[in-house]
Amino acid sequence: MKMDSREIDEGAGYIGYRDAFEMISENVRPVGDEDLSLNVCVGRIASSDLVAAMNYPSIDVSLKDGFAVRSADVFHADRQNPVRLTVMGSSQAGTAFEGRVDCGCAVKVYSGASIPGGADAVVSGEFCDEMSPGKVLITADAGPGRNILRSGVEVAAGVTIVRKGERLFPGRLGLAAAAGISKIKVYRRPRVAIISVGDEIVAPGGRLQAGQLYASNLITMEAWLGSFGFPCVTSVVPDHEGSIRQALKGCLPGVDAILTSGGAWGSERDLVVGVMDKLGWRKKFHYVRMGPGKGIAFGLWRNVPVFCLPGGPASNETAFLQLALPALSRMGGATAHPLQVLQARLTEDVKGRHRAWTEFKDAVITGNDGGHYTVSPCKNRSRLQAIAVADSVLCIPEGTESLRKGDIVPVQLLTGLNDFDPFEPLPKSS
Repeated sequence: MKMDSREIDEGAGYIGYRDAFEMISENVRPVGDEDLSLNVCVGRIASSDLVAAMNYPSIDVSLKDGFAVRSADVFHADRQNPVRLTVMGSSQAGTAFEGRVDCGCAVKVYSGASIPGGADAVVSGEFCDEMSPGKVLITADAGPGRNILRSGVEVAAGVTIVRKGERLFPGRLGLAAAAGISKIKVYRRPRVAIISVGDEIVAPGGRLQAGQLYASNLITMEAWLGSFGFPCVTSVVPDHEGSIRQALKGCLPGVDAILTSGGAWGSERDLVVGVMDKLGWRKKFHYVRMGPGKGIAFGLWRNVPVFCLPGGPASNETAFLQLALPALSRMGGATAHPLQVLQARLTEDVKGRHRAWTEFKDAVITGNDGGHYTVSPCKNRSRLQAIAVADSVLCIPEGTESLRKGDIVPVQLLTGLNDFDPFEPLPKSS
């Protein structure tokens, strides 16, 4: 839908949220890869195709406890016409029977044991009656291949079992181990620096003076980074150009990205973007038509992405979740947005600030026993309490004035679906 001139002028000089998102995506890349042992790869992203090194199972094995036989010997066996066979020995997992099964003979096998030469089927133990030593009575037939897991059925050598860019979940890691793989090449997670700026900001645990407050934005961002496994270092600096410059220069050598919190607006006390300008960064944009979070700036400093985030809690959270976190996730090899999305029905009308803007609102999801969800915007006037209780985010996209009650809308989850207790029903929707 084409916007009129009044709509375009609202936020003149700002770029659209989607433009900002795409500009960031074009300027960040995976930060490299590393070889890791399987046991520390869960949640990581493969940086190359993973190919099975061997068959699994490596040999034909029994799926049952019972007797390995020649299927022709038990072709007519049933309870009315049992077949008596001579037991030649036994085969256990890790201890194979060395000979071959002759006509009229059987070998006792256990689940996971190798199939002896000459045998082509296994009769389950429930159909086998061991009689005098060395004899077994078979009361059921077993066609060729019965109860046998053939070599390579689970995975064959040379087959690609994980594609580049896929996330490594426990099941895939178990498959890799079975296929003879002990290490995997994965994308390295970006190392991040968070610098919280402000004379009024104090690191948690420090002594507050009148008018000061603790660096809650720093802790919130650090917690988010920790939940994705991104290592980070943090610092708190005053509104002083030299201190900001020193903090930026001090963290640069050991990190892949820098986040600043506060001092990103345009007053004489907002120094961060000005310091970055003097340091010679390649600024890509400053100010985005998104609410909250419009004061965000982004650029590259010696090829390191720098995100200058607003200091207000709601603005900081939105700029971080909607622009900085997806970029960091991309630097770690991911291609999808890091926040999971589900569809939910709106419980009320939700109005945006302006058609030319993208608006994000903290919200609460409610589910019912049928697997359907409703979503309501947070009503709490306290910014910090709204952030604390919200489990999802609504978006009113650019070009849309409002969302209507009853609409089915995409909702970003701030908590995983697995955070719901699987043994308790979800709260019923109204």
